[in-house]
Amino acid sequence: MNERRLNPRYLVNLNVTLYGDGIGHLDGHIHDVSSGGMYINITDTSMLNKKINNGTLFVRPSNMDTLFSMECLRVEDGRIGLKFVE
Repeated sequence: MNERRLNPRYLVNLNVTLYGDGIGHLDGHIHDVSSGGMYINITDTSMLNKKINNGTLFVRPSNMDTLFSMECLRVEDGRIGLKFVE
C-alpha cells in the first residue's frame, strides 16, 4: 500500500457498519485511523465496488451512538480509504 496520509496512523480493531446511497450497508472493521480519516477492511468484499469512490458514506462503530460522515477516497483490495467530512 502506498503511503498517502499526511497524519500518523493508529492501529485500531473496531467493528463498524458503513451506510451509503446505492450500497445499503456494509460491515467491516477499522484497520487504522488518523486525524484525517480511516482505513476499513470490508467483511464481504463481493458487496464492494469502485462506484463508491468519491462518494459520501456514514460510518457507525458497533455499540456506539456515533455516526461519522466520511468521504470515500479509494477502494482497493477489499479495503476503503475514508476521509472525515467536517
